[in-house]
Amino acid sequence: RKDQAISINGSHTHTFFNPEGIVFELGCFREAAGCLITGEATSEFTWFPGSVWRFALCRRCGIHLGWTYDLKESGFYGLILNRLRE
Repeated sequence: RKDQAISINGSHTHTFFNPEGIVFELGCFREAAGCLITGEATSEFTWFPGSVWRFALCRRCGIHLGWTYDLKESGFYGLILNRLRE
């Protein structure tokens, strides 16, 4: 939901690429109730220094929606903006 949007490192949106060169435009959110979190937490190729991440999938259909990031004091969701629906 839009009311869960937050700013991380000075911005709500961030553009990153993964090791395969695929580009993602993420929006950062405090909560994402429709997400199912899966996978082992890892810091490998993290886009947010000091954080570990896990995959965030759609709870209904299983499509990859982004990632959840855990920092020492807090956590947030980085969701792929063109995969979200209101």
